[in-house]
Amino acid sequence: KKGIIMRKTAILIITLIISFSTPIHSKDYIIFNISQQIPMGYKNEKPKKNFFVNIGKIQGVKVGTVLDVHRKVSKLNPLKTWKRHRFDIKVGQLEVIHSEDYSAIGKRVANKSDKNGDHSLEIESLLLGDIVSVNIEKN
Repeated sequence: KKGIIMRKTAILIITLIISFSTPIHSKDYIIFNISQQIPMGYKNEKPKKNFFVNIGKIQGVKVGTVLDVHRKVSKLNPLKTWKRHRFDIKVGQLEVIHSEDYSAIGKRVANKSDKNGDHSLEIESLLLGDIVSVNIEKN
């Protein structure tokens, strides 16, 4: 009987440790929603967009913080090796216009590659699921 109680106690302790342990993987912060004005059909009209991200004050993001936006792209090389290549491509930047504890709202800002007409992807807009991180400018 004592052995059964010891095993049950050990199982309970292990279950509690697993339940309350913190995850060891890093969290991706992403664009989880996009809202935009309805286009009215005017010439050269650019509807305003707001990008909602799951990073906020708790992670140090406040109004004015610039976020880099990256997209993970995976392509299969069918020539010889069939090796899968993964790319992490910067697709733009957001400036935070509102911040809460665990989320923020940003607007797209032009970066240097936009001004030069140098685009790394044909899809130039930011998409749901794009990864965001705080921009750390090196002087």
